Amino acid sequence: MIKIPMTTPAIMCALVVAVAIFGSSCSSGDSEPEDSFSKINPDETIRDLSSFEKAPFKLSKEYDVSALPMADAAYKGFFTPPDSNSIQYELRIYPDHTSAVEKGMEYAEEVTGPDALLRSVDVRWDEGTKDRRGGGGSRGALTPIYADYVIIGNVIMLCQGRDSVQSLNRCQDLLLAVGIGIVH
Repeated sequence: MIKIPMTTPAIMCALVVAVAIFGSSCSSGDSEPEDSFSKINPDETIRDLSSFEKAPFKLSKEYDVSALPMADAAYKGFFTPPDSNSIQYELRIYPDHTSAVEKGMEYAEEVTGPDALLRSVDVRWDEGTKDRRGGGGSRGALTPIYADYVIIGNVIMLCQGRDSVQSLNRCQDLLLAVGIGIVH
């Protein structure tokens, strides 16, 4: 029989090794679930406003995109998911996925999230700036309507939400409503 000294350092060492082994075995199977939602999806389907009619997406405004690089169209509208209030969205349509990512993504990032630029003088494309903000008249009181966005093929969707998680969930709600489904 082998005697192992059970001094405090030996116990601590054994405990650290056990935790490390257990932790690595638990995380080794961690991977993204099959039905996870992807913020940027290179879907090759070319969509336009009519692709969102099934939801039904209620068009509120069409924006002038002459100063939005490579964009074909941009719209503000509303969709009401089941058991919810009406949610505001902005759809930006590009000729293809590459154009949406390379020319439109920076413009979407500029006006979404907690650091969103909310004044016309601060953004590169100022069309619809007032529609993307809530709050009062001074910069300190302004809040972004859109916490995040998704890109599905040639469409950039800015989705209303108080934070990124809620915004992305609402983007997913609209996509599911129009039959696009959960994207990977």
